[in-house]
Amino acid sequence: MDPRTEQAQRAGHHREAGDLAPAAAAGQSPARLLVPVLIIVVVAALDLTVIAPILPAVLVDLRVNTAEADRYVWIVSGYLLAYTLTIPLMGRLSDIVGRRATFLSALGVFLAGSAACAAADTLPAIVAARVVQGFGGGAMVPVAMAVVGDLLPPARRAGALGIVAAADTLGWVLGPLWGAAIEQLTGDWRWIFLLNLPIGLAAGAVLVLRWHDAPLGGRQRMALDLPGALLLAIGLLGLSLGLSVGAEPMPGGGSRALGAAPNPLAAYRLPLVVVGVVALALLVVVERRARDPLIPLGIFRERLFAAANGTNFLIGAALMVAMVNVPLLTALLVEEARVSIVSAELLGAFSLAMGVGALVGGRVAERFGYVGVTLAGLLIAAAGFWRMSGWSNTLEMTRMGLDLAVTGVGVGLVIAPIAAAAINAARRSDLGIASGLVIVMRLLGMTLGISALTAWGVSRLNEALTNLPPVVQQPGESLADYLARQQEVAVQQAIPATIDVIRDTFGAAALICLLAILPALFLSRRGRRERE
Repeated sequence: MDPRTEQAQRAGHHREAGDLAPAAAAGQSPARLLVPVLIIVVVAALDLTVIAPILPAVLVDLRVNTAEADRYVWIVSGYLLAYTLTIPLMGRLSDIVGRRATFLSALGVFLAGSAACAAADTLPAIVAARVVQGFGGGAMVPVAMAVVGDLLPPARRAGALGIVAAADTLGWVLGPLWGAAIEQLTGDWRWIFLLNLPIGLAAGAVLVLRWHDAPLGGRQRMALDLPGALLLAIGLLGLSLGLSVGAEPMPGGGSRALGAAPNPLAAYRLPLVVVGVVALALLVVVERRARDPLIPLGIFRERLFAAANGTNFLIGAALMVAMVNVPLLTALLVEEARVSIVSAELLGAFSLAMGVGALVGGRVAERFGYVGVTLAGLLIAAAGFWRMSGWSNTLEMTRMGLDLAVTGVGVGLVIAPIAAAAINAARRSDLGIASGLVIVMRLLGMTLGISALTAWGVSRLNEALTNLPPVVQQPGESLADYLARQQEVAVQQAIPATIDVIRDTFGAAALICLLAILPALFLSRRGRRERE
């Protein structure tokens, strides 16, 4: 072996650390570079959920029929899908062209999408703009995590990854609060997207000045796996479109309410799902033969990586139950004017506790190992969800806030150890894609988990409401009395039945946390590179 090559491998961290190594070598504090990176990650993560509280105002402003939920839901899911799709692609791209170039390019795409969102005047325009936003926002997350893997040795990596994970998680958890606050202060939802521009430009200017490229070494010989990227895009898009029209009546099954137009994809839901599944199956075949695969399947043969991502997938499924169903339950328990305020207070307790748990989990895992901290977090989260399944039919802020805080701490404790374990299992040349897959698996767990539990809950609710005696107008009964009796039945029977189903989803989330213990038992702090 060439002596210079051998020396580079021994000191490989600074050669392959990528773009931050020169700054570190020059005496530049890595923290001064990570701070603007984290600020941008938080802004991009905020936009995952920022649309939720302002969606009614957006629909009114863009003159969209509120009954066409299958269309305007893509304002939310378009961003999420693009965010998920771009993570493994840009993680691999950062391995090829460098972290700095990938991150700053993604920032430019995200800011362009933000400007387009603020200027949108039709539903297709804002959906397209949100997709552009998602491509940019998702690309920055794995690069930020890979920077940590580049910069720090394994012994210190878990704590730093806890900070990145906390920033990303807190961003999308606090998104609804941020969106509601800005809309209330400015009176215009477009300011939410306009504010991304000065924040992103300021943080980007700092990175341009402080972050300098390093020689890419062997990484420049790699190639981007475009066939793999195309199959991944088709697979995720097919599944997402097929599932998004899952509740749509088939042709001939009845007209839609409130004048909503029929969904043109309703008749193709099964073919779309089949196309998605086939594309993902072909992805496996293509990736096995690719020279530089987008998703190196061999990494899943590493027990540590597979265990970490299995745990990550399940914790994402449980996490989304709290994010979606707590506001839904709140809407059933309080008057309409207080729903957003009460939901913000409850989710605030959950998200703050999750951020604290992520920071603590990373630090503790560095000292005591991944398995113990992860198991403790899963047990605490399961206990919190189980207590949530026992909530009453009245608003009890103290108990609900404490239960959500306990659940948040448990979920947070799990985040850093499983992220660090997954990245430690990867080869140094695969740090970008390994970092991306950590986020992708959690997002997939969130998406598929809430879909499955929602379908189960709706099925149970439909069965319960079908068994109720129908409310029919009695002979001689006035329309006002009939409508009042309908409302009484809804309050006394339909709403309690709905609350029962929501509570059951919290119980199911507790079981998911317990199920996640199985893959978590195979975690360890020693990854492939330490063993080698």
